[in-house]
Amino acid sequence: MSFDQPQFDNRPLTALEKKQELLAHHVRLVARKMSASLFIFGAQGGLGKSRQVLTTLDECGISPVIINSHITPLALYATLFQHRDDAVLFFDDVDSMYSSMPHLGLLRSALWGSPRIVCYGSSQLNDLPNSFEFTSRCIFAANVIPAKNDAFKAVLSRCDQFELAATNGEVIEMMRHLSTRGFDQLTPEECEAVIDFIEEQAEDRQLSLRLLGPSLRKLKYAREEGIDWRPLIKSQLSALGRKQIATKRLDTKNADINAMKEAIRKHPDSASDQQVYWCDKTGKSRASFFRTKKRLEIETQA
Repeated sequence: MSFDQPQFDNRPLTALEKKQELLAHHVRLVARKMSASLFIFGAQGGLGKSRQVLTTLDECGISPVIINSHITPLALYATLFQHRDDAVLFFDDVDSMYSSMPHLGLLRSALWGSPRIVCYGSSQLNDLPNSFEFTSRCIFAANVIPAKNDAFKAVLSRCDQFELAATNGEVIEMMRHLSTRGFDQLTPEECEAVIDFIEEQAEDRQLSLRLLGPSLRKLKYAREEGIDWRPLIKSQLSALGRKQIATKRLDTKNADINAMKEAIRKHPDSASDQQVYWCDKTGKSRASFFRTKKRLEIETQA
């Protein structure tokens, strides 16, 4: 995403930024050799796990060894040996490792022990030794982790753990922050219109920050072609997975209005208490509260 935003400002952090900052602290523990390993997980992709890891390591002056997509057990052993001393290895979305006994056996040895000795018996080792001491650190990032796998649990127990998750309201709030200075010749107001539409149409879909950039580009494309941009974005939303807790499609607007009426009834004399109650009830942002309250006022006056 090519969003033009300041690196530093005095605004309060969004809820998702607070979680990302907490993740950054865990990464710094690994960077400063105060932790040997970190496992970051969360079924909801697109919240910035990989970006936060790489950005934080870069701030610490560390260039990690990045392993992604797929790696065989022998290649994993060779990689661990090659980078066995004072390195940070970042396993990003290498999910196949976590259900493979040979991979898990190597990781168990690399992540725990005094010393941490990794062994591999094979005629294919060529110039590799059949054992070595591993003193480097490892960071893992995964969306899905296997259930009912004792070997994986043994690996996980050797790591610091951090789950990065966010409500749709927190994702929308972060989208609004990212687009406060516009996007690729789109004004902040134009970005807001797209984000409002995403929020209105999301229903029980699981939103991701990865949706924002492509949605804004669809607005640009639609304007060049002289067509309505909304169906393009709605088709993208329709392809998203549903949140696991959802059992039916929700009428989001009516639910928000009803929550607002309840907030006003419970706190008739305090707009701030109404806002806290409504945000807790809906999981949405403060900005969404004011938009919904304005909508209710318009409907009441009509």
